[in-house]
Amino acid sequence: MRYRKSSTSWLVALAALTGIAVLSGTATVAVQVALLALFATALVLTLSPGRPARIVRVARASGAAARMSADAREAAARARREGALGTTDLTLLDIGLIALESSDEGMHMRRTSSPSLDDDALRPFVTLHVQPTAAERRALVRFELRDGQGKSRYVHELRPYLRAGDMNLLADHQLPLRENPDALQAGDWDLRLFIDGRLMADHVFTLTPSLENRFARARRLESREAVPRSAPADQSMSLEDLLRGQVDAEQRSRAGRQ
Repeated sequence: MRYRKSSTSWLVALAALTGIAVLSGTATVAVQVALLALFATALVLTLSPGRPARIVRVARASGAAARMSADAREAAARARREGALGTTDLTLLDIGLIALESSDEGMHMRRTSSPSLDDDALRPFVTLHVQPTAAERRALVRFELRDGQGKSRYVHELRPYLRAGDMNLLADHQLPLRENPDALQAGDWDLRLFIDGRLMADHVFTLTPSLENRFARARRLESREAVPRSAPADQSMSLEDLLRGQVDAEQRSRAGRQ
C-alpha cells in the first residue's frame, strides 16, 4: 500500500509530536496510549486512500437512515427479506400512496395507507436521500402495484435526474379506482419500488371496499338473519294437519277395538 503525497507533511508532523510526547516522559501513560492510538488511526487512513471516503459515505448513510419513516423501514426490510441488496448511495426515506378524490369543492389529494374503491385514483410516491456518489445522473425508477393475488395492476416508470440530498418523486400517471374497467378486488396490495432494476422497497397497503359494496354486503347479512330457520320435521306441520292426524288416529283406535 502507499500513502497519498498530500498527507505526508501532516503525518510526519503528527509522528514527531507523538514521539516527543512519549519520549519526554512528562505525559501520563493514558495520554501516551491515546496519542499512539491517534497516530495509528491516522496512519491506517493515510495508507488506505479509499477508506476515508467510504467512512464518510457510511456515516452519511447512517444519518439518512435515522430519518426513515416507519413505512420506509418496513418496506425496505421486506425487500431485504426477498433478497434485495442494500446500498449506501441511496436511502429510502419514505414511501406511500396519494389518493385523489373529487367532490363539489374540487379535487382533493391525501396521503393514505388504506385507499378506498370510492377514491377516483391512486398515485405512488417515494422520498430518497441521494449520496454525492450516486448523484448527477439519470436513474430508472419503477413503481408497481400488485393486488392480493400477485397480479400486476399498475406499472409506471420515470427517469429523474438525481441530485445530492433529499428527492421527492411522485408518479406521473395514476391508477383509476372508482371507474376502473377491470374489477379491482379489495384486500392487501403491494407497492413495489425498483431503482435501476433493483428492488428497493415492498410496501403493503389495504385497498378497502366502496361504500356501495359495504352496504350491499350488510344487506345480504341482514337478509340471511331475517330468514327463519327450518323447523324440525315433527314441527313443520300446520295446526290443522296436526288435529286431522289426531282424529284419524282416534278413529283407527276405535275400529281396532270393535
